[in-house]
Amino acid sequence: MSQKPSSIAQRFHGAWRLVSPSSDGMLYYDPSGHMIVQSAPRRETPRAGAKPTAQEALAALDGHVAYLGTYTIDETAGTVTHHQVATVQPGAKVGLVRAYEFQSDNRLILRPVGGVGEIVWERLSS
Repeated sequence: MSQKPSSIAQRFHGAWRLVSPSSDGMLYYDPSGHMIVQSAPRRETPRAGAKPTAQEALAALDGHVAYLGTYTIDETAGTVTHHQVATVQPGAKVGLVRAYEFQSDNRLILRPVGGVGEIVWERLSS
């Protein structure tokens, strides 16, 4: 028998748009505990031919974040952890722990635990 998600978990479910003047992005949490995120800088990345060179491909990926996996929520700590299964970033797949704050039903702020800054997400309308 599966448990019904908590009211906090239900608030995460759905698609979110990155609120940023310099990047576009999307984040999705599904009710079964899976998630995916992708963001990319708003810029044109030119290429000389039909197929990008290694340098052009590297430049296109600079600043690009993309991974998928599962997530867990610790309501007591006020954190959500993204457990990476696949990512475009080099290195080990790690659990990314973020403090969360819902400013409203349609606005979610994630802050790296032990880090600085914040990422603001706005719920996409259904």
